[in-house]
Amino acid sequence: MNKNKINKASIVKSITKMVTDKEAVRSYIKGNTDLKTIENKGIKFARPI
Repeated sequence: MNKNKINKASIVKSITKMVTDKEAVRSYIKGNTDLKTIENKGIKFARPI
């Protein structure tokens, strides 16, 4: 039972991080945030071929 609580907590934490990362990328695309801020948060963009 205790293991399920830990897993739920880690799942909620990762979902929260994904949502904040998504909002940061959206603000970068709109031009409200610079690339350095995105890189400081640990978000990496793929390079096109």
